This record gives sequence, structure tokens and C-alpha cells, in this order.
Amino acid sequence: MQGENTDILNEVYKASTMGAEAAEMLLPKVHDQKIRSQISSQQQNYEASAHKAAQMLEEKGDKPKVATQPMQKAMLWGSIQMNTLANSTPEHLAEMMIQGTTMGIIDIQKRLNELPQADSDSRKLAEDFLKGEQQNIDELKKLL
Repeated sequence: MQGENTDILNEVYKASTMGAEAAEMLLPKVHDQKIRSQISSQQQNYEASAHKAAQMLEEKGDKPKVATQPMQKAMLWGSIQMNTLANSTPEHLAEMMIQGTTMGIIDIQKRLNELPQADSDSRKLAEDFLKGEQQNIDELKKLL
């Protein structure tokens, strides 16, 4: 069970950190205030989730795994650069954020399904993350 808790918390940490990094890379390209506000809000939520997951891991005597490998970070940066080169409209940026957010939802949900024995605190953090991600998608849809 301890391993399942660690796996779920690490998945939340990884998804949160990746989301925060993507938002940070994307924000300089955002000129529309509505989408900027949404991405900025998501970035803050990702940072808070990553912090909470790291804190819970430390309470369990573990440390978060390195969330983003240098190659993944480079691929993320390259993808953002390519996707915004020809089109940096608010609608396109919202679509990009929806796609990334959906990937995070899928990864967390898979881990929850694979690890049913994880404790309620770890599962609750992951489920809260999923709810927040769904709310983000709902808000981003309004910007399409």
C-alpha cells in the first residue's frame, strides 16, 4: 500500500510540475488578458498541487521523483514553440491548454485505476487534482 501511495503522489507531482512548466513557457506568448488570466491561474494551482504532493511524500518518508527530465522539458518547449509559431490566437492557446490538461487527467486516472489500495489521503489529492483539471477545461472551452 505504501508503494501505491507513493506512486499516486508522484503522478500528481509529475502532472502538476509539467503543467506549471508548460504554463510558464506559454505565458510569454499570451497577449489576450482572458487566456493569460486562465493560464496564470492554472499555473498557480499546479504549483500548489506539486507542493502538496511533495509535502505528502515527505510525510511518508519519501521524496518526489524528478518530475520532468531534461529531454521531456526540451520536447515540451519545442512543441510550444512550433504550435505557437504560426498561430498564437487565444482560441489556439486554449486548445493547446485543453490538450495538455487532458493528458494530465488521463495519466492521473490511469494511476488511480491501477492502484486501488492507495490510502484515502493520496487518492483524495489525486481526485481533487482531477476535479480542478476538469474545471480548467470547462473554463478554457469558453475561450475557444
